[in-house]
Amino acid sequence: MNTRTMPLRGKTIEAFLSRNGSYDGVFFTGVRTTGVFCRPTCAAKKPREENVEFYSSTRAALLAGFRPCKRCRPMESTGSRPVWLRDLMRDFDAEPQRRWTDQELRDRGLSPERVRRWFQSHHGMTFHAHGRTRRLGLALGQIQHGSAVSRAAFGMGYDSLSGFSEAFRRFMGEAPTALTDAKVVTVTRITTPLGPMVAGSVDDALCLLEFADRRMIEMQIARLQKRLDCVFAPGTSVLFAELGTSSRATSGVN
Repeated sequence: MNTRTMPLRGKTIEAFLSRNGSYDGVFFTGVRTTGVFCRPTCAAKKPREENVEFYSSTRAALLAGFRPCKRCRPMESTGSRPVWLRDLMRDFDAEPQRRWTDQELRDRGLSPERVRRWFQSHHGMTFHAHGRTRRLGLALGQIQHGSAVSRAAFGMGYDSLSGFSEAFRRFMGEAPTALTDAKVVTVTRITTPLGPMVAGSVDDALCLLEFADRRMIEMQIARLQKRLDCVFAPGTSVLFAELGTSSRATSGVN
């Protein structure tokens, strides 16, 4: 029935009934009475045990005649950007130096509160904080490549050098000129069938890849920062795009 090893039925039943997120992507549940298949974490009312079957991939569930649940959306990678957010994020990625306002979000038909909640949940910071830290990381990169601090500050939308320096110190812990030789680790979240992961790279080399909900990730990042004498800044790279594509292509889930 399945192409890879499944947990014992007792384990899958227990994980499904308790909505255990650690099994998200490990198996999918087909519900005979409704004809749909779900993630283990689906918030819908749980069916009786005798009415469920478990599958190791969405492909196996589809071939068995089940259709994707519209509530938990098992065909989408865990942590992926929702449809309502994708146009904004496309423009956000295209113009990383842009300073977005709540009114601009409303003009797009988006609730600033909803955008803030999603970013807080998936990135540990608000949308505006995410944009600010990304701009500061880009500014540091420019300074390290010989750009004047003032040019980098104004190029990232800051109205004054003092405002830029204050924001930089809050984020990096040092003045811009003190970090001209520091390594910058670019970090991002990538979606995988087993859940979102945090990836970090420096000089196009991967130095961090860990599940975002792992309890020890903050300590792991602190050790990495001490070992590399580096600072972290959100951003994107070809390497991250390749990682995300590879995780989907090799999973057999989507």
